[in-house]
Amino acid sequence: MTVTKLAVISDVHADVHALRDALTQIDRIGVERVLCGGDLLDYGLFPEETLMLLGERKISCIRGNHDRWATMSGADMSGWHLTERSAGFLDSLPSYWRKLINGVRIVLTHARPESDMRGIAPDAPDHQLIELLGEAGADVLLVGHTHIPFSRRLPDGRLVCNPGALLRDPAPGVEVPTPGTFGILGIADGNVTFEIRRASDGRLVGDG
Repeated sequence: MTVTKLAVISDVHADVHALRDALTQIDRIGVERVLCGGDLLDYGLFPEETLMLLGERKISCIRGNHDRWATMSGADMSGWHLTERSAGFLDSLPSYWRKLINGVRIVLTHARPESDMRGIAPDAPDHQLIELLGEAGADVLLVGHTHIPFSRRLPDGRLVCNPGALLRDPAPGVEVPTPGTFGILGIADGNVTFEIRRASDGRLVGDG
């Protein structure tokens, strides 16, 4: 049985140290591809280093609301002015990622498919998740934005998952959830699993 593994990170928020730690664990696990669900900037102290590492590792990134704001203003909300290279990188990001893998339709969006500002709550009712999966045309919908990790399996086997924010060490005074987690999506013969792991040591903190 062939298992395809994807690593899913989101809401890095310029925390390059958490990103490095997560990539170390992801390399140890072994995956076919690393996906990033957006919000690469703000809250953290290392925007340029974070964007450079994401680019060097050729991580498949999409645009979050913080990235969209930064491209509009030329600086992130923390006051860091973007270099021409970083601005170009952010401007090139798509709003979603989609791929058919082993017959499973995988879609990554930052928040809801129709809005990068409307997050999905971990306790959203099943009927709402079914509607969102239909809107995305997905069997697995991967999201970020809320910073809260979760994995919800519907009665028909489809999944809506959030790896949580990779952000772990924000700038002083920033008060947002900082779980420092990432996800591992496994696909084998139509069966899909989602694990949530800690960036610091790769330990499992939840699964679906």
